Amino acid sequence: MQGTEGGVSKHTTSAPLVTPISVLLTLLATLVIMGITSTSWEFIVQDQLLSRFGVNFETFGSHDRWRFIYTSVIFATLSQIGPALLLFRLMRRLDRARMEVIKAREKADSLARHDPLTGLANRRILRDTLRKRLGAAGANGPHTAVLLVDIDRFRSVADLHGHSLSDLVLVEVANRLKSLLPSDAVLARLGGEEFIAVMPRPASLDALGKLAQHIINHLSSPYQLNGLDARLGATVGIAVSPDNGTDEMELMRAAEAALYRAKANPGTYRFFQPAMDRELKQTLRLQRDLHTAIANGAIVPFYQPFLRLSDNSLAGFEVLARWNHPIRGFISPDAFIPVAEEIGLIGQLTTAILRQACLDASKWPQNLKISVNLSPVQLKEVSLPDQIYRTLRTAGFPPQRLEIEITETGLVNDVTTARAILTNFRTAGIEVALDDFGTGYSSLQNLRSFPVTKLKIDKSFVRSMNTDPQSKSLVVGILAMSKSLGILTTAEGIEEAGEGVWLGSIGCDYGQGYCYAKPMRGEEVPAFLNSRAAAPAPDAGARQRA
Repeated sequence: MQGTEGGVSKHTTSAPLVTPISVLLTLLATLVIMGITSTSWEFIVQDQLLSRFGVNFETFGSHDRWRFIYTSVIFATLSQIGPALLLFRLMRRLDRARMEVIKAREKADSLARHDPLTGLANRRILRDTLRKRLGAAGANGPHTAVLLVDIDRFRSVADLHGHSLSDLVLVEVANRLKSLLPSDAVLARLGGEEFIAVMPRPASLDALGKLAQHIINHLSSPYQLNGLDARLGATVGIAVSPDNGTDEMELMRAAEAALYRAKANPGTYRFFQPAMDRELKQTLRLQRDLHTAIANGAIVPFYQPFLRLSDNSLAGFEVLARWNHPIRGFISPDAFIPVAEEIGLIGQLTTAILRQACLDASKWPQNLKISVNLSPVQLKEVSLPDQIYRTLRTAGFPPQRLEIEITETGLVNDVTTARAILTNFRTAGIEVALDDFGTGYSSLQNLRSFPVTKLKIDKSFVRSMNTDPQSKSLVVGILAMSKSLGILTTAEGIEEAGEGVWLGSIGCDYGQGYCYAKPMRGEEVPAFLNSRAAAPAPDAGARQRA
């Protein structure tokens, strides 16, 4: 079906040159040639040519001469059988070696041009095809369409079931795509879970949109292979010539930009628009700058204190990553943390922030804890505890002073691995806090299944509880539930002293927010600690009366 233009092998497997039939034919040819030669000598050369020059040979009768011819031909032929067999064996060996070289060249050529897993074209042949088609298109066409397909949730399947089953899934994806595309399309695998199709641009873009939606629907059907029952999806970016580019690099970059925008809402397709290119370039610059920033230590920890609401005493600091970009200024963590997750830098970033936080906190009173956020992506890495412990040992920081913050999203991605990691942390004495509680997959099952020691009530509920009765009821309910389960609680986003007083009065254990302090640099923490030590102790009775 899908052709591989420009990808036909230059080496074709030839038949062996030396075979038993070829040897037999050679012997027969030898027999015939010698018969003709002997007959010519006896009856033409001797009788007609040499006799004219006075050269006469003793001749026999015709019958004897023919018997001589037969005898000499047969004898000569038999004398050649031994050398011929030896030569045959030698030629067969040489022929086998030649065949092996040809097959090796064909295999190398195939590997250079095709994906070894799916058999589809690879990036090299895809670009050759795209270049030829774009080059053949005149002012009036035929023009080209590019569909870039990303398989949603494939990484989770690979992490959970291993490479063997995930490879089977990729082969099935390739087969499904081939069955959906027109016969003149070229389908390639770019690597990982990305596929790309190059095809003639239809007269209507609506037809491309319908094809993209058909691909999404078909690839979202269940995958049942060797006991695997997986649910995946697909997201598609579309670019067309000449609107979005007239060479292969422009068109592929346009498709990538469209796919990047579509992935904001997985399971959809998007056509390229000029604004997407600017957005993609900005993202690529951010990725490049992020690499440099982590390597150079430009992303640093800031610290926001959290207090015990029962007596207003300092309990510790939450560690927050802050990046002061040399050109763009402070970049929000909401902007660069997802990028770090996407390009696989979140582990390095967490390690760098934790290491510096441990070094800073080592200079503070020993009763103060630090609370560090972990990405949901990290809760799928079984090596995560070892990475954390290694950082703690390097900094000489006791695990009992560390609190790990996770979100509910991280728990549902890979339940088994997440539970094993968190249990490992608890065994080492590290506290586990469930952050932004109430905004994600809030479930009592999560609290029962995972070793959570603290809930952090999301700031959206705390900030609206004075104006929204429903938010206030939710806060009260969360606190009551936590108390019944023996889990501590922290209210985030407290901006007024009265909010902290009221939350403490109904059983909230800790408070955090601008009411107490904004996030501060490490070098600012000692002054903050000194100011609290110099401040008079609060009047508990007055706080209760308030």
